[in-house]
Amino acid sequence: MTDKTLTYQMNQMCFQPGLKPKQVISCYDSWSASYDEMMVDGTYNGPKMALEEVLDHVPVHLRSTCRVLDVAAGTGQLGTMLASTGFRLLDAVEPSLGMLRILREKNVYNTLYDVYMGNDDTMIPSDTYDVVVVVGAMGENHLPVTSVDDMISVTKPGGLVIIVMRKENLVTVEAYRDKLQPHMDALVERGFWKRVTHKVVPYYFCDKDGLVLTYKVL
Repeated sequence: MTDKTLTYQMNQMCFQPGLKPKQVISCYDSWSASYDEMMVDGTYNGPKMALEEVLDHVPVHLRSTCRVLDVAAGTGQLGTMLASTGFRLLDAVEPSLGMLRILREKNVYNTLYDVYMGNDDTMIPSDTYDVVVVVGAMGENHLPVTSVDDMISVTKPGGLVIIVMRKENLVTVEAYRDKLQPHMDALVERGFWKRVTHKVVPYYFCDKDGLVLTYKVL
């Protein structure tokens, strides 16, 4: 069995249908110590794809003053990449205490919110961030459809919400099927945000295609 196969199987344990939020959190608590060893570039390319999308929209001279919220930040893989390219005002949302322990050790985030966005009262101030980004957390029993409303709420007018996810989840995840994309489209029609990027990217995770969805908050 290859390392990639083992990583895929471990990942699927956290995305089992029927898991409750506390069970999902417990799964990540258990996985946290070996997460970075398994979710490496080449197997899991989501953080790198998110980084590239952020860099496409934030010029070098604005990076040090750009406020970024990393939603479901995990062990802080994306934050570490962002910090290495000049971002300094990084905050994170992560409900798993095990993941937070690893994330803190990387010392790249300022404020940490141990909440489950879309399920908890986030207590995150509205209209705060220039960029809100989520990678890998739009999946089975993870962030609900309504989490995108929370993301819009904490983003400044003119700021960006960037969602990087597995492409197939739009149809294979029952909670998203015929719900997530229509909800995001409805938010466009209602004037909450406008679409900037909607692209399919290969090799997002274990040879699965991904989606990069970027919206500008109005």
